[in-house]
Amino acid sequence: MRLRFLSNRAGVHEGLVRIKPMKIFSIGLALFLLPAAVSSDQSSTAARISLFKPGTIRALILTGQNNHDWRATTPVLRTLLLNTGRFDVRVNEEPTGLTSATLAPYDVVILNYNGPRLGQVAEKALENFVRSGHGLVGVHGANWAFSGLIVLGDNHRPTDILEPAWAEYKLMIGGVWSDQPPASGHAPRHKFQVKIVDANNPITAGLDSPFEADDELYHNIHMAPDVHVLATAYDDPRNTTEPAAGKGSDPSGQSTAPSPAQGKWPHMDMSPTGKDEPVLWTVRYGKGRTFYTALGHDVKAMEMPGFATTFVRGVEWAATGTVK
Repeated sequence: MRLRFLSNRAGVHEGLVRIKPMKIFSIGLALFLLPAAVSSDQSSTAARISLFKPGTIRALILTGQNNHDWRATTPVLRTLLLNTGRFDVRVNEEPTGLTSATLAPYDVVILNYNGPRLGQVAEKALENFVRSGHGLVGVHGANWAFSGLIVLGDNHRPTDILEPAWAEYKLMIGGVWSDQPPASGHAPRHKFQVKIVDANNPITAGLDSPFEADDELYHNIHMAPDVHVLATAYDDPRNTTEPAAGKGSDPSGQSTAPSPAQGKWPHMDMSPTGKDEPVLWTVRYGKGRTFYTALGHDVKAMEMPGFATTFVRGVEWAATGTVK
């Protein structure tokens, strides 16, 4: 746009702007077409929503990379939701390609993912999705993801991928692993009791407390402000073991073969803390809601009644703000 100020001698007040007629036409046309573009996006979303089972909560599971066995656990999560009859579920194994249009028909996104950063477009789309009033659910290792720690491959093998932390993700998920003091970690997998500390929340209301888990108990997770803890578990100092001689160890507590990236392991504290550690929590992010469960290491862990019940309820709450 070329602007030219006219002099007072031309009989026009100083500061008046002359704009070429073609430019005026272009601006007017753009303003005229904008509502049509918005209407088209809304129509497209409505059309896609019509492809889901009517009256259900529309859930999208993001997976495809995780140091845990996502190939086995993702079908379990999907089945838990479908068996209630209240959800329709899709699965995306390539989340780096998602956009705001991808997420538009959904009520809630579930992260069974622990891998590389998603890229600026996908990350901003997820931030805006939650902030605008939708739901986010993180399962177990989803809070190692995007924390600035080395990316782990299948069977907890370290990769050569080390990326900066996604700062906004910590605020959305509520807490992440860290190698800064106090370093995060977990003792060996074992059975432990999960104690509900807020029995009035829709996710936990009416549930037995404590309930049993057969899982890893994360400790020293670096929490974001304003996290609301629903349940905790005692990290018993007696639950210790020594790594096998001559082998490395990883945050899963399992032995690992040497790797080209073995020297990149962050320092993690795998000794029990002797404290109550948060296991279930919620976060308010903008107008949206997040539910995170530290439970769900593998299929066996997900088959525990306490995991199944709190997961399904947590997804419903994140999507709708209520539990029926």
